[in-house]
Amino acid sequence: MRSPAESRLANQVALVRAKRLAAGYVPDQMWGSAVRKRWPFRLMCEMSCGPGWHDLVVALNELLDVEADETFRFTQIKEKFGQLRCYWTGAYPSSRIDQLVEAAEEISASMCETCGADAKMRQTRPGGYIYTACDEHARAGSDIIRVKTEKIPTRLGRIRMTRTESGDE
Repeated sequence: MRSPAESRLANQVALVRAKRLAAGYVPDQMWGSAVRKRWPFRLMCEMSCGPGWHDLVVALNELLDVEADETFRFTQIKEKFGQLRCYWTGAYPSSRIDQLVEAAEEISASMCETCGADAKMRQTRPGGYIYTACDEHARAGSDIIRVKTEKIPTRLGRIRMTRTESGDE
């Protein structure tokens, strides 16, 4: 069951995708440069994730236009353990920013990092590389897995405890 923030973000992702497809834009490996032009201050950071998450990152930033103030900026956007990871700094006006960032991270776990299609978390071999891919972009010999992530709040921010389990397929 999705949280209200996940539902809100998922709807925004669908809107961003529809606009992108209508414009005929297909993100490539350099998609981050185009997105940076729209939010130059907010995205003065490393962005190391695949083009399949373009719509998710754009949708997140569109919602942050409403929620965040001008001091908000990302310090890093990347793939880690098969999911989007967003690190940020700035004024903390509400927990809605955290909720939106966490929603993006959760949604990425079911979105192919290569093409944006519905996907599953996979692992190259027991103890190997964890990634999210659709059947078309899955690496040969990969197993479908479930990743359990527990977010633990601390004084310095939140930390994640991550473990994997065999998938149900």
